[in-house]
Amino acid sequence: MLKNKLKIITLLIVIILTLMIPIVRAEDNEADGQSTQEQSVIEGAEEQATQSAVNQANYKQGDVYLTGDEVTIDYIIDGNLFVIANTVNINSQIGGDAFIIANNVFINEGGYIFSNLFTLSNIVNINGVVYDLYACSNSVNINGYIYRDVRATTDNLTLSGTIGRNAYLSVDNIQISTASTDEEGNTLTSQGSIYGDLNYEARQEISIPDGIVTGSINYTSSSSSAPSIQTYILSLGRFLVTVLIIWLLCLWLAPKFLNRSGDIISKKLPSTIGFGILTPIILLIISAVLLLLGIASTIAGLGLVILFTVCMISSSIFVIAFNNLICKKLNIEKSIGRFGVLIITATILWLIALIPVIGGAISIITSILGIGILINGILPSNRNKDFSEDKSEKTKEKVEKAKKVKSVDKDKKSKKESK
Repeated sequence: MLKNKLKIITLLIVIILTLMIPIVRAEDNEADGQSTQEQSVIEGAEEQATQSAVNQANYKQGDVYLTGDEVTIDYIIDGNLFVIANTVNINSQIGGDAFIIANNVFINEGGYIFSNLFTLSNIVNINGVVYDLYACSNSVNINGYIYRDVRATTDNLTLSGTIGRNAYLSVDNIQISTASTDEEGNTLTSQGSIYGDLNYEARQEISIPDGIVTGSINYTSSSSSAPSIQTYILSLGRFLVTVLIIWLLCLWLAPKFLNRSGDIISKKLPSTIGFGILTPIILLIISAVLLLLGIASTIAGLGLVILFTVCMISSSIFVIAFNNLICKKLNIEKSIGRFGVLIITATILWLIALIPVIGGAISIITSILGIGILINGILPSNRNKDFSEDKSEKTKEKVEKAKKVKSVDKDKKSKKESK
């Protein structure tokens, strides 16, 4: 862009100097020809600069973050797209993933998402091309082309386009159009098609026209889809693995935080609850303000990622801290013993979380406490305070030991004197 501006400024200087030089010989026709040639060169350069500016206006390199009432994408994005809006219209190519939270999402005929579309919305209309679709919406209308898979939770799915591979749906109703023509043989409606398998979960089985699905049709009743024992075992296994990995990371990278995590619950419970409640709210407000103002959007996205990560590990942090508190009460100091108690503690809390109503409330409480413990451990003032407390406790222990030694020496002297 800077080079183009310099070219334009240089050309303007040349034009001004040319106009300022007096023409002495009017009889020479070659001068007129040369002037015309220079003029054509200048016009060509100006046209090239204008075209370059237009190309830059129609092309965005890197990730794009947008908010507003109605957002229209009519330029190429060579990166990921993040949008929070009421209505989103995509009329051009998106080189990466598209993350959209909106009321209405329209992927028009010129829209082409080369990677995944993740959307949380009311209505999704796809008339263009999407590589993979992940949707949680009230209504999904596919009139275009899904290159690979569709994974959607929706009330109603309307398919008059093409799904290139498999469809995984949780729906109430599926409407698939069949091909129809008029008297002259012109196509009125195109036939929807799924070239892979159709896997759907619904309250009752839905009639699918013949010839629509190339693969198999697999139906699961949502009313009878109770979790199996294998599902519970896998869930417990994932939870235990997460807790153990975080415990090992803390043991390796932050042993001091691991040692005092139990004391944070017992000694700083009010501040822990306060940090646990306020931290997510503050991070959400700051990220939303940065996104709405259009400044530091990368930092806002990073803040949301950090918040999501903290919320994901908060329950594990609470389990680890609660386990340390139990081990301290039981005087268990060896790592192997703490490891075994940690597995038992995590399993018990996981079982409690399965209790209807009560389990959900306990899960929320453990998440809040986990976030508060993490923030309490990170804050420098708390770390310095803990260090001073540890130091004072150590000095007290030394003083008590010294007093014991002096008392023993006095006893020895008194015994010698008595002899």
